[in-house]
Amino acid sequence: MTRTDRLPALIDAAHHCLDEGDLDGARAKHALAARIDRRHPDVMCLDAQLTALEGDLEAGYAIAQEVVGAHPENVHALLCAADIGIGLDPEVAVEHARKAADLVEDEGDLVAAVLLLADGLCMLDRADEAREVLGELSSSAIDEPGVILDVAQALLAAEDPTSAELWVRRLTSTDDDYTTDAWHILGACREAKGDKAGMVAAWKEVLARDRAEPWQPVIADDDLERIASEALGELPEDVRAKLANVPILIDDLPSDHLIEDGMDPRLLGVFEGTPMPEQPSVGGVPSVTTIHLFRKNLERAGGGDPDAIAEEVRVTVLHETAHYFGLDEEDLEKIGLD
Repeated sequence: MTRTDRLPALIDAAHHCLDEGDLDGARAKHALAARIDRRHPDVMCLDAQLTALEGDLEAGYAIAQEVVGAHPENVHALLCAADIGIGLDPEVAVEHARKAADLVEDEGDLVAAVLLLADGLCMLDRADEAREVLGELSSSAIDEPGVILDVAQALLAAEDPTSAELWVRRLTSTDDDYTTDAWHILGACREAKGDKAGMVAAWKEVLARDRAEPWQPVIADDDLERIASEALGELPEDVRAKLANVPILIDDLPSDHLIEDGMDPRLLGVFEGTPMPEQPSVGGVPSVTTIHLFRKNLERAGGGDPDAIAEEVRVTVLHETAHYFGLDEEDLEKIGLD
């Protein structure tokens, strides 16, 4: 096999490593590909993706923009730049995705372009345009479960829960790795439509399936408690004093009564009780106030990585503590806890 022939094989191998969560393996494959042709657009796009995944989003976006500048009609370069840049520069990301959608010949690339375009439009508060764009997928022969979930999520974000439900219901009658996620999206669709009974029914299904799923905890109870305590230690002393009587309870998953009250079964944590600003200063019956953390959901959100799980615990504890002091979502966003 010639060096030129090896290049696509190395790129494919790197993407396989990414699919397996092996970032180091993907970087090693990229290094080999770069020795063959560092300026090849696929090699540069891979570098952009890896750089972003390694934590330097802006540097990854800069590389992707460089590829687009050198190869303005390369669909993969446009998709790469749109994907990495959508949270940094949604206006430009929308244009990249729109151009990619106009240029694509492969159906898989078309779906990727449409989803990125819709995502960017939603970020720009142009949900009506996003719905129109997503309508183009109605005639597509999409049967990959992961893509169906992505389309349903995009429609939900575009404020079209009815269409999202039609897509996701195709998966709720199956019994595979995607079925529970489908039920979860179905519950979110019904919540958006104001159908509480339907939402609770779907989320009870999610809870039952999550409970039945085999699971080996990544972090021990003692370590979770330590991480949560260290998070509280970041708060000012006067705040910690006010939290002295507020226990942090660790459960695997939310309880049935929380789901029946309309709580999402995949919540990472929840404040239960009366926020401090609403508590009576004198008289009245004191309420029991607790912060619940749901370990199985936290470990899922952290992808099974102990460091990522620890950060999820930290942010969740601080988030729920903020609720205790009566901060709303806008307040949380201002202090970086959204």
